[in-house]
Amino acid sequence: MKILKNETMLSLKSLLNVQLILLSLIFLSSCSDNIDDVGEDNTLKSPVVLVHGAWQAAYVWEGIKNSLVQDGYQVKVVNLKGHGADNTPLNEISFEVYTQQIKEAVNSFDQPVILVGHSLGGALITQTAAEMPQKINKLVYVAGFIPKTGKSVLDYSIQDSGSQLGPLIEFNADHTLAGVINPNLNFAAVFVQDGTDQQKQFVLSNYKQEPLAPVATPLNYTTDNYQSAGKKYYVFTTADNAISYPYQQQMASDAGITRTFTMNAGHSPFISKPNELSQILREISKD
Repeated sequence: MKILKNETMLSLKSLLNVQLILLSLIFLSSCSDNIDDVGEDNTLKSPVVLVHGAWQAAYVWEGIKNSLVQDGYQVKVVNLKGHGADNTPLNEISFEVYTQQIKEAVNSFDQPVILVGHSLGGALITQTAAEMPQKINKLVYVAGFIPKTGKSVLDYSIQDSGSQLGPLIEFNADHTLAGVINPNLNFAAVFVQDGTDQQKQFVLSNYKQEPLAPVATPLNYTTDNYQSAGKKYYVFTTADNAISYPYQQQMASDAGITRTFTMNAGHSPFISKPNELSQILREISKD
């Protein structure tokens, strides 16, 4: 009977060992299924949401998106209504419509995101982050506006004495659209003067007048909510003709942003220097 008891104990131990091995294999398999979402430092990669600025569209982020996706990031690009191929009626376009689009993109992920905004997109991600701070892991401004509550992008752009864009803006008769005077001559010179001839032509071929209401709408958020919306970063573009470098520095300082990167680039670094900007976004992701 004692021998049988010992044999039974050995059998139970063997069975337990087999079960532990199987559980280990299942765990390792589940980890490998998610390997594309893990960075070199073995931390989970936050999804990235990219928001373009005025007079441009989602196409500007294409190179950045492809680069990040190849590195295993989940990326969503917001195409603001009235931009690119979208022909939403002007009376349906507002600042709130834009922030709602961004919220939908952020909420499409089940974890906090890295929210990136360029130019006008900077104001949009500011308002969005303040309204849903728990969904924001990091907030990144690429030559982006950061208006204080009660102020609009238009208010801020008027204050930038170093901008070449301000004197070139014209409005249609009923002030529903804003455009660049003689865009064939001025648009690329202001937005991507450091690009190749092919890049300049690409940006110009996608030029479209800007709905005015979102640009002229004051932001409305609480400072506490904004400050609680994750880490914040600013990517300065020192050769920027649309938003001057000193004005970018002033906005970042006013917003209390101390984590900054600097690019010797014009207003559209995702066009002229996509590899450099992609690398900066990777560094921010790992910070």
